[in-house]
Amino acid sequence: MLHRHGTTSASDGSTTKARPVRHIRRGHPLGVLRNSQYRRYWAAGFATFTGFNMQMLIRGWMMYDLTHSPLMVTMVTAAMMMPMLLLSLLGGALADRVDRKMITLGSDFTLFASFFALFTISAAGVMAPWHILTISVVNGIAFSLAVSARQALISGLVHREQMRTAVGLSATTYSSAQIIGPAIGGIMLPVVGATWALGVSAVVALPALIIYSTLSPVHHTSVNDPTGSIVDNVKAGLAYAFQHSTIRFLMLGAMVMILTVGPFQSLMPVFAEDVLNVGAGGLGVLMLAAGVGSLIGSLTVVAIGESISHQKLELSFGMLAAASLIGFALSPWYSLSIALVTVTAFAVTSYMVVNMTVVQIYCPDYIRGRVVSVRFLVIGLMPFGALSMGAAAESLGASTAVALIAMVGAVGFVAVQIVSRMISTADYKATLSNQ
Repeated sequence: MLHRHGTTSASDGSTTKARPVRHIRRGHPLGVLRNSQYRRYWAAGFATFTGFNMQMLIRGWMMYDLTHSPLMVTMVTAAMMMPMLLLSLLGGALADRVDRKMITLGSDFTLFASFFALFTISAAGVMAPWHILTISVVNGIAFSLAVSARQALISGLVHREQMRTAVGLSATTYSSAQIIGPAIGGIMLPVVGATWALGVSAVVALPALIIYSTLSPVHHTSVNDPTGSIVDNVKAGLAYAFQHSTIRFLMLGAMVMILTVGPFQSLMPVFAEDVLNVGAGGLGVLMLAAGVGSLIGSLTVVAIGESISHQKLELSFGMLAAASLIGFALSPWYSLSIALVTVTAFAVTSYMVVNMTVVQIYCPDYIRGRVVSVRFLVIGLMPFGALSMGAAAESLGASTAVALIAMVGAVGFVAVQIVSRMISTADYKATLSNQ
């Protein structure tokens, strides 16, 4: 409800300052793009993730060039994701206590500095595997402490009825960057070499610092704002996520994706070099195809909106992701592999966007950062999925390993849906019996 004196009240007792209308057509599916604050947020995220995706492509290629080990290639992803498992809950508590904009700025400054540091090391001619892994860990720490704040920042930039579209479109910052970043990196690797490609990635990420500094998010105040210690705040977020059955099963579904199908891109350098024999240029095309699929997936979820239940969407996208990844793993033809990796990335991104969107919408703002951090705690399990793929690839070969793990994922998606529906039915019957 909008009050005359410039405040709004919500059903959870929170109050916020009234936001200027800014000529937003709220009824239009993409009306949120008329919001200049949100457009700048999107642009900053795009710059950050474009530089980051360039880095990950180049680092994977450099690691394989240095070690010729599939396991070490997946270690690059694992090193970046492992801090998510350890620090995401702390980041969520900070997102509900500290200025979300400043947390995001601090993270992006750290990312830029680490990108430049890796360029300097490579230019000095002393690059070693431990340099790549160390910088990846630093990146993981920066992401972990800010990822919840970066996501929760959206609620301070858009109207509540635009949240679903805004969250869905925010995923396109990463998926569109997956197109541009690997495309630039894939072109630069064979032309100018890995060192200068690293330097360009640092320059690409720099504008995000300037753009984020121009944002003016609305701060939401609530009688439920976190007080007490950080530990108490973390416990409250975990309790909220565990007590709500919908959120609980969203987390479980995300876990299946993260541990099985999700890490498939970590082995792309191995498929490009040893399975398909297409080299650095071919790797860039494969990553470009994955980016195209991810972008289409993000936009598809936004277009679908609420017309289909999230349970049906997750099951459909999960099974499609597993099936197409099995096909990619077993494909001996480069052109077919490009098509299948596009479909896989489409389905994985669609699944994860649906999952994150529902998590955000189900949570009130006062605890959104902490619940989102639980979701990213699940994403922090990706190193285990990546490392299991890498270890299996060492002993079974990349094609067999990825196909078998994708089959496990298909079984997992079905199991989560069955258990979720059984418990939802049981909860409903228990509610009726108590009335």
